Amino acid sequence: MSSIMPANQIVKHISELFSVEELKNNHFYAAGKVPPMAIIRLSTQFQSLNLAKEEILFCYDAHAGGVANKGFLLTDFNLHFSSGYIGLDKIKTLFDDKGNLLLQFPNLPIDIQQKLTQLFRAIADYDEMADSNLSRYASETTKQIIGGISITINNNSNNPPPPADEQKTPPPANNDTPVNNTATNNVLTEELLQLLQTEGTQFLSVCDELDLDKVFVETLQKMTNDSNIIINKPKAVELFTQDLIKIYNLIAAQIPEQGKLEQFVLAYFFERLMNENDFAQSVKLSRLNDMIANPKFQEKIQYLRELQLFAAQGEFPDELLLPTILSKLSHEKLDIIGAHYYRFAAILLKIDGNVSEQDEELLKKVLNMAQRPKKSLPNVKQTEVEADSSLDSVIAELNALVGLKHIKEDIKTLINFLKVQKARREQGLAISDKSMHSVFMGPPGTGKTTVARLLAKIYYHLGFLKRGHLVETDRAGLVSGYIGQTALKVDEVVKSAIDGVLFIDEAYGLSRGGDDKRDFGYEAVEALLKRMEDHRTELVVIVAGYSDEMRTFIESNPGLQSRFSRYFTFDHYTGSEMLEIFKTFASKAQFELTEDAEDKLSFVFDKLYEKRTPTFGNARVVRNIFEECVERQANRIVNVEPLTKEILMTLDEPDIPEMQEAINMAIVFAEKKQQHNEPATNTPNPADLMKMMSNFMPPNEAETTTEQEDTTEKTPPAKQQKPPKKQNEKNSDNSQGKAVPPAPATDQTHDNNNTPPAAEPPPAE
Repeated sequence: MSSIMPANQIVKHISELFSVEELKNNHFYAAGKVPPMAIIRLSTQFQSLNLAKEEILFCYDAHAGGVANKGFLLTDFNLHFSSGYIGLDKIKTLFDDKGNLLLQFPNLPIDIQQKLTQLFRAIADYDEMADSNLSRYASETTKQIIGGISITINNNSNNPPPPADEQKTPPPANNDTPVNNTATNNVLTEELLQLLQTEGTQFLSVCDELDLDKVFVETLQKMTNDSNIIINKPKAVELFTQDLIKIYNLIAAQIPEQGKLEQFVLAYFFERLMNENDFAQSVKLSRLNDMIANPKFQEKIQYLRELQLFAAQGEFPDELLLPTILSKLSHEKLDIIGAHYYRFAAILLKIDGNVSEQDEELLKKVLNMAQRPKKSLPNVKQTEVEADSSLDSVIAELNALVGLKHIKEDIKTLINFLKVQKARREQGLAISDKSMHSVFMGPPGTGKTTVARLLAKIYYHLGFLKRGHLVETDRAGLVSGYIGQTALKVDEVVKSAIDGVLFIDEAYGLSRGGDDKRDFGYEAVEALLKRMEDHRTELVVIVAGYSDEMRTFIESNPGLQSRFSRYFTFDHYTGSEMLEIFKTFASKAQFELTEDAEDKLSFVFDKLYEKRTPTFGNARVVRNIFEECVERQANRIVNVEPLTKEILMTLDEPDIPEMQEAINMAIVFAEKKQQHNEPATNTPNPADLMKMMSNFMPPNEAETTTEQEDTTEKTPPAKQQKPPKKQNEKNSDNSQGKAVPPAPATDQTHDNNNTPPAAEPPPAE
């Protein structure tokens, strides 16, 4: 296996080969010199770059204003191009048999191209075994890259090189043998103080810029008017400081063994930001080392960790405050603040010179919190990936679901496809650009939301989504009641779903206006289509609903047909599957079924399956029946003495509702569901219209006479006394989803043959 040159040595080679002027004049960025806004653009142009796991060491920024970039980006693990990347251990493939570099950069001077060749040759020829004596045991200084800025840490020169026989085997990758440096001894250095001073200056600068932003200041003031705050007229620096404390506590919760240096980092930034006191200038280094060694210093740190400048409220109290506000405002400083928070976390995690997988995951989490803060949106629900989740556990959870045989097979095929695509990407091969957007079709209560949540986790664990959370919404969450507001609402929801899955239930409700472009649902669809295209590599949209309605919805817009290429059909649960679902509910609630109860339930669910309607609620009906059984059991045993554990846990045959009662429960659920799906209408009944019109028309004397005679002869007295309002009420009832033929223009008018009017049919059940 090829060796990879350490980042500090790559940085050293770059500084030795290129002067500052050469870097500046030829569009190069060295480590720690990439402007925050350039990082955002480069992340788009080099799509294989993963800033959560890679440090930018060197960049040739050759772009012409578009998406494509004809340069390269060198990190501590990979060499990235706009079309792909290769690992540092494969850089030898960039040279031909004669040692010539195959990469061509015609816009660079020949001497610069030659220096690039030297750099790539040095990386390609690096041998860790040959270098182990120098880089690991010599007395030279070692540069650690922290947050993009190099820190010099002096190794102890008293450590002798290992015996010759031990030099043949490189030290273990996890660095079990501790390096005796200043970090492990918890001793502050001038270099670390200079780093903190530089970062503190940048932190204060961005906070000052925010305080000059009138919109930000007004928003912050409105947000804190009803909050319990310690600081009057809060400024950006207070929110920034509170966020740093949250980040420190987040890291400390995962890595409790925080050393004195990590604690000093928190203390330094608090003093610098809140008290305008710069330890690096006001206190000697020796005094600072004495300070952190004092036991009282620990008490101060504990006080800082518990300090609450703001009493955060709302649906997501653990979110970072400043990014949440900036995200709501779509503020240009959001990414810069995110970069600063990432660098603060990187200092804490990399200060000891070692970076574990756990450290990388924490850095990734901080970056997500800073750049993608959760926001409480009306009619929108968010579900995150659990910390202990894995691909195997997600697949096991999918397989444990009752039924869904065809769905499981389709997802297995999708997983195999994604695994192969991931392998091709890792090998630098082209991958399919087939859309991941999907359509879930089927009746309610068949697990569509559950499967969408599992799919989001699968995309995350296979590396196709960076966050893998699920954002659930419907028409109410996307459509506004005012012109121009719907597109903004869609933007908010889409932003909250970036790097995850947006699940739109009953999506056909967005097109209930048909081809009427005045309907706000049409505006929502158009806005959604644009966002799906803009974020096609970082967002998966799943729309769900009844099969027929979803087909009509997809066919209603050519853009929808081209965006969605995967269709999953969910079927009604069979009687036996509903029984298994019931047992699952019972088991989770610590109930057990007797044999008689199970037999009765089996009969009930078989009959429900036979009598199912398109709107049958499936698992939701099962849950309703289970809750009914629990209530019936409570009524049965409430007076039993003593109430043993066995009695409390047992569901017996009397606790199961009778067949007709269960059917009525299912029908009530279906009617409610149907009424919920039907658009509200104020269209009057035709008979009501005719009656209203007749009030404004003069009566026809002949018709009035005939009507009176016919009524006297043929209409029973009881019917004569029936008030007209009763007919209106009946028509009103029929308008609630029941089909009834229109009433005649007048209630009891005969035709020319003196034929009495036909009796009105009863309302359809």
